[in-house]
Amino acid sequence: MPSTHAESILSDPSLKSILPPSFLFACSSASYQIEGGFEADGKGVGIWDEYMRGKEDTGEIACDSYNLWREDVKLLKEYGCDSYRFSIAWPRIIPNGTSSCFYYNNGADDQEQRGKR
Repeated sequence: MPSTHAESILSDPSLKSILPPSFLFACSSASYQIEGGFEADGKGVGIWDEYMRGKEDTGEIACDSYNLWREDVKLLKEYGCDSYRFSIAWPRIIPNGTSSCFYYNNGADDQEQRGKR
């Protein structure tokens, strides 16, 4: 019996000719829509922060992946993701000419340790 969603899909006989064994099950996210951590670790203000200021839904908390990244990584594993593509918020990398890469390094290091792409 398949242990992940990806294995379930890949083991479905009706999909054998559609998905090759080398098929990678991937997930992705967009920084503003997932991160949150609006002012954490010295993050600067970006164009989306300015654009959404004063509106009902902002990215100040979003999905709070900034604080919940460990749980997010567990979900990616549970879903059987072979690959994860994430975008980078430049105001987090170079807020005022200095780097604040802790959030990205933590997630990327964990994925690399798990052998993910």
